[in-house]
Amino acid sequence: MLEELNGAQRLAVEHGQGPLLIIAGAGTGKTRVLTHRLAHLIEKKMVEPNQVMAVTFTRKAALEMATRLKDLLPQPSRIGEIPIGTFHSLSGSLLRESTKATGKLELLSEAKQLDLIKEILRKLSLSGPDWQPLDVGRKISLAKGRLLSPDDLNSDSENQLAPVYRLYQHTLEKDNFLDFDDLISRLVFRWEGEPKLLSRHQSLFKLILVDEFQDVNEAQYRWLQLLAASHRNLCVVGDTDQSIYSFRGSHTAIFQRFQEDYPNTRMIMLEKNYRSSQRILEAAVEVISHNGNPFTCKLWSEGDPGSPVRLARLGDDKQEARFIVAEIERFLGGSSHYQMYQNKDIMPSEEGQYGFRDFAILYRTHAQSRLLVEALSNAGIPFQVIGEKAPFTTQAADGLLAYLYYAMDTHSSKNLQIIFNLPPRGLGEKAWQWLEGEIDRGVSSWEALRLASRNSAFPVRYQSAIDFLRRTIISLQNYLAELPLTELLARAWEETGLGQYFAEISSAQESFGWLQLLAGIHGDNPAMETLPAFLHDLSQWRSGDFFDHRADAVTMMTLHGAKGLEFPVVFICGLDQDLLPLAHKNQGEEALQEERRLFYVAMTRARQRLILSTVDRRSFYGEYRTCKPSSFIKEIPSHLLEEVSPPARKRKPPKETQREFF
Repeated sequence: MLEELNGAQRLAVEHGQGPLLIIAGAGTGKTRVLTHRLAHLIEKKMVEPNQVMAVTFTRKAALEMATRLKDLLPQPSRIGEIPIGTFHSLSGSLLRESTKATGKLELLSEAKQLDLIKEILRKLSLSGPDWQPLDVGRKISLAKGRLLSPDDLNSDSENQLAPVYRLYQHTLEKDNFLDFDDLISRLVFRWEGEPKLLSRHQSLFKLILVDEFQDVNEAQYRWLQLLAASHRNLCVVGDTDQSIYSFRGSHTAIFQRFQEDYPNTRMIMLEKNYRSSQRILEAAVEVISHNGNPFTCKLWSEGDPGSPVRLARLGDDKQEARFIVAEIERFLGGSSHYQMYQNKDIMPSEEGQYGFRDFAILYRTHAQSRLLVEALSNAGIPFQVIGEKAPFTTQAADGLLAYLYYAMDTHSSKNLQIIFNLPPRGLGEKAWQWLEGEIDRGVSSWEALRLASRNSAFPVRYQSAIDFLRRTIISLQNYLAELPLTELLARAWEETGLGQYFAEISSAQESFGWLQLLAGIHGDNPAMETLPAFLHDLSQWRSGDFFDHRADAVTMMTLHGAKGLEFPVVFICGLDQDLLPLAHKNQGEEALQEERRLFYVAMTRARQRLILSTVDRRSFYGEYRTCKPSSFIKEIPSHLLEEVSPPARKRKPPKETQREFF
């Protein structure tokens, strides 16, 4: 097992007791180290599988770790005994295990959270640019990530947020809701207030491993401190130079803090890169060195030095899009499978060896993708755009999940409001207002629904529609105890009428397919047993987790979305000052350093070729603005750069005129 590891990796794997800090540079095999360390300790009987916890930040990373670990364990069947998951999923499990009332607690989806914030802003008569619902949600999330209550907010800006935050939290607790951040903070507060519960949870685990440590916020760090306090066997793996989520509360100082809190920490640096060519690594290391970070890994590779980094200075963003398409066609030997096949034997050795899936186009903002999509489409090049949302976040999927939530807990008036007239059944605002009035008077939402179905003041069609909704919910409740989750979803999709209503909308059909696929992970037990975990797990998936590496298509995504991925050929477009680095309202040194880290992450996604582009003029909101080259370009040594000329624009052949003979 240890023979395939390099020296530094082996030191990390064989480390015994005590805190361990692994600084793992990009492409240095951190997942290999984590899985080998776990398997090694289990093989040597230093720890039992059920005494280990492995914490990641995405469901995708957790599944990859479990898959690799299964191949390494002497008894692969024991993989199910190891708790491997995200901070939030593991916290959810511990909360469910320790709280009798948690069966009634519902995790608020991002869409429902946004609706709630909009409702609160209306109640408090707050509007304008300082009160955008998304921004307010992020500020509340940051406060929870710092373990701050509404009463803890002190600054002027925070004082303005306090009443919104207070009413938001009061509404959650009144309706038995948890939001994403509550999964961490609520468990931390419970541990701090209930020493016996903390001691019981501490006794479950003798070793805790944490991936992507640079992304940890204050609440998550405190979570780790409390859980590992009795044994201090905490192994964390991360890279300060890939810390790009300060807007979520993470900070590079967490590494220094770890060493201060655990003075006997052993630190091991992984610097041998197995991904990128040496020239790409040198360029990336030179750029990131300007941050002056003492934890920076000096990456190196034993492979071929590779080609220089290509840089194109272009006139405008339309020319930039044409340049990228031309480069892809050059590498492919054409833009169609026929051209690629015909040119394969006559192209230079490097060109013609790639397929569509080998290319990634990265940009700072989603707005940059529009012209790129247009250029790729015109060239007939297939592509996939990885967006900000997971593919199951549609009205159709939200509606289906709301039906299931309500079938589990008919006290949930929020879910009833979503499904009350979805699909449309002729129930207007008047009917809902009557129902809401009954609920406000203390009548349960289920009883209010029964009363509405017999309310003679309503038209018969109202009574009939409400009665149909009640019978649908009763039917779903019966299925909960009988059918496995995948079959329940299929029945609910049809019986609620959502399947028929969204039949012509491809995104809705696709989102239902994703729900079915993810439900299959939870096995064939009755849905009553698996549905709570499934609904909770859905909140753990992020858009990047749905990147399809098998698709024969060029991948387009933001720089943030590319973290954790790699491609043979990477384009980073938009290297313009105020775009990359992006201009911030309060541009300071830390903000600039994070933008540099983001660029570094993007550079180290490339295995063989890295192509950069900057423009003189770029369209912003329909108007062209003059641009200056990014300051990051100057940080790449000239001997590592190859400047290329923009492609000549192809002229359309003149139209042939029809000769007139008569």
